[in-house]
Amino acid sequence: MINTLNKLGVEPQAVEQPVDLTISENKMMLAIYLAAPEVENDRRALNTFYGMRRARKESRLMGKAPFEYINRSKEDDRKYIAFKDPEASAMRWAFNEVAKGIFAAGQVRQKMNTQIPVKLSRNAFHLVIRNPLYCGKIFIAKFQDKEAHLGTRSARTTYK
Repeated sequence: MINTLNKLGVEPQAVEQPVDLTISENKMMLAIYLAAPEVENDRRALNTFYGMRRARKESRLMGKAPFEYINRSKEDDRKYIAFKDPEASAMRWAFNEVAKGIFAAGQVRQKMNTQIPVKLSRNAFHLVIRNPLYCGKIFIAKFQDKEAHLGTRSARTTYK
């Protein structure tokens, strides 16, 4: 890119680290200046990935809470999810109805939607009832030589 700019009559200059590119050795310094931030970004990305994986292994849910839950913080700023009514009551009812096997999941969804202010689409309902979180599990993706598996969440979030 620098050669292309030079051919066009443009002389690139760094604001923080000025480098005289007419001296051959300075090209190596330029390479270090350009590579160092990328290495730092890669390191931060890895640290973030490992931190998120560790959190999943510790059965912590990250991100937005599922449908009938709400994100909360304790006084010491620790995060947790809590049930949000009337959605939580409606989903408890829906899980029990689906488990009975009398009505199809679509029929259960239609009846449930009459009980709650926020209506679930057919696709959203099927995603919710198949979400492992509702069984007290958190999905941990495959990484290197470790297979994908479901980690166990605390009993407070399971339906029994």
